[in-house]
Amino acid sequence: MIDPRGSVVTKRLSGVRRVVALCSAKGGVGKTTTTALAGVILAGAGRRVGILDLDLQGASTHLLLGVEPRFPEEDSGILPVPAAKGLSLMSAAMFAGERGLALRGGEVSSAILELMAVTVWGDLDFLLIDMPPGIGEEILDLARLVPRVEVLVVSTPSILSVAVVARLLSVLRQMNVGVLGVVANAVRGRADTVSRLAGEAGVPYGGAVPYDEGLEAATGDPARLAGTVAAQALREALDRLGLS
Repeated sequence: MIDPRGSVVTKRLSGVRRVVALCSAKGGVGKTTTTALAGVILAGAGRRVGILDLDLQGASTHLLLGVEPRFPEEDSGILPVPAAKGLSLMSAAMFAGERGLALRGGEVSSAILELMAVTVWGDLDFLLIDMPPGIGEEILDLARLVPRVEVLVVSTPSILSVAVVARLLSVLRQMNVGVLGVVANAVRGRADTVSRLAGEAGVPYGGAVPYDEGLEAATGDPARLAGTVAAQALREALDRLGLS
């Protein structure tokens, strides 16, 4: 039996111009921070932006944006929660709060499908999707539900991160998923390993975002996030990759 929620997801996203998933092959590389910063940057440039946090077990985008988890309002579906001017957010945290979600196998796919089917985004320039780390069911489900999805890969310059990102890029290529490019994050010094990886994989390199101690103090305040050194560097990287 075909799950009717798949066609509902298509309808929900019909007013969204571009769907961009931010992925990382390993945890701890700053993917969620990059997603939040990208949302703040694009909204600050006058774009209509939504962020969907699909990291069901580790949802934390709301913490970066200073959004208190609360059950969303309803209007022929669930409305995303305002996070800043021009920026809205939907996350499993809106329903579970800070409780952990113990999900496995088909439960993960069903939860993703349900969250995407019930959320009413309306007209957006960008929907940014914060994916969980790794190469798992979530990216497979997303590619199936949203064939037009574009992926922005986040990596640190570490040998471990770059090695696993290479595998992620290989999987995305096999899935025929469009890759916008790779961004080096939390860089201390040079990011040659990441730029070299992008070149070898034949995908654009957005540039390096430096490690920024100011991000911790700006957490929970979108306006302060937009003024960080990291945000300025990411703004330039997004421009290079055509995300503006």
